[in-house]
Amino acid sequence: MAMSTLVLYEPLNSLMDKSYYWNEYVRFYEQYWGGPTSPFGVWFGNEYESFINALSENLGMAKEEIEHCFFTRDEEGKYYVAPFGSKANLFFCENFIPVEWFVPFSEEDRQTLYTHWGFNALHYDTRIHIALDRMNEAEEIVSAVANQRPADLDGSSYTYLTDDLSKGLAELKTWLSGFDPSGFLVLNYGEICSVINPYSLERERSVEETWRCLRMLREGNYGEADSSLRALIQKWEDIRSYASGDLDKSTIQ
Repeated sequence: MAMSTLVLYEPLNSLMDKSYYWNEYVRFYEQYWGGPTSPFGVWFGNEYESFINALSENLGMAKEEIEHCFFTRDEEGKYYVAPFGSKANLFFCENFIPVEWFVPFSEEDRQTLYTHWGFNALHYDTRIHIALDRMNEAEEIVSAVANQRPADLDGSSYTYLTDDLSKGLAELKTWLSGFDPSGFLVLNYGEICSVINPYSLERERSVEETWRCLRMLREGNYGEADSSLRALIQKWEDIRSYASGDLDKSTIQ
């Protein structure tokens, strides 16, 4: 099973009900480890147990009562938190990344990191208000296609755009609209990186491919958009099949 995630980081000062707790957590964590948490970090030996014991003592709480989070800070030193225990801050997807998850980002948001597992971690991050603007733009394009129903757009592609992608974008927008727009949205490929051929991972550009398809739709290049969309969907169906044990890895590009 290979998990990918969408992680939503809220401004720490917006978490009014637990702002003191998270401030103390962040302060201690940075003193202990010398920097913010990372979705790509790993624990070795008894590191985790030692950290929990020290954190419990510092906070004056039982270990069972401690809550954890990812956190980060921006260039101005402002902190953002994604609590682990809150489903509202995390979306998970098993063996797959849906196309609508690529829409909130641009290729400029792409970041890679070499991990202890021996493969490059891949993620994208952007501000929530920018993500919402991009999804609004994508929805306008899909809506125009739905109204025109172009003859050059294959029936399956048309249905995917007007049903699956449209529904997925609406759900993401509803989710994001409930949070401070200055927060961050992060797409973490996570364990999906171990599914993609390591020689192909550097060329993995589904965000760029998604927006190339949307631009072609907006410009009326429906035949090319149809081919690009079907290729993108097929790529992720192949990844899902391999991650599920139904396909040989050599076919994953």
